[in-house]
Amino acid sequence: MSLTEAKLMELYDEKCLRDNLMLYCRAADRMDLEGVKDTYWPDATDDHGGYVGSGYGWAEAIEQYRDSIHSCSHHMGNVLCEIEGNRAKRESMFLCVAAFKERDVTFFHGGRYRDLCEKREGVWKVLRRTCIWDWSDVRKAMTDWSISGVPEMSYWGARYPHDPIYQDWFSSPAGPRPPHQDTCE
Repeated sequence: MSLTEAKLMELYDEKCLRDNLMLYCRAADRMDLEGVKDTYWPDATDDHGGYVGSGYGWAEAIEQYRDSIHSCSHHMGNVLCEIEGNRAKRESMFLCVAAFKERDVTFFHGGRYRDLCEKREGVWKVLRRTCIWDWSDVRKAMTDWSISGVPEMSYWGARYPHDPIYQDWFSSPAGPRPPHQDTCE
């Protein structure tokens, strides 16, 4: 393999590693448990602090949040991949925002994923994940869509498979604002 081919392969591998991370975030935020599992190898482990076990087990543990939160959004940044053959160290910073139902609060968690990823048969997935917690903030929920002018009939986030990202991208209609997104007056 020439130097140019090697550099192109490295760029391709980095893109695949980033795609794996983005697919994890989409699936976790939408409660798509099979989608979360698909980002881990079957023998993967995950240490999220409050959960330590298999990657597939973490996907199932996410289910416990289904009835306690309205929505969750992972925001990723500063993704650094260090590729060494078929293994890669991936550090990525996250901001996780979740709107809780019962307590009417929104929490903001900041931290990093320390992922050891592995490429098998050309596919990159997580082999070992450690969640490194850096900070947390909890605030009283104060929803007000009127300030931004978002109309009642819009494309509102939802759980898998009802979220607009899983719908037809050409013809799916907008829908009414969900009750938990009502504007505070």
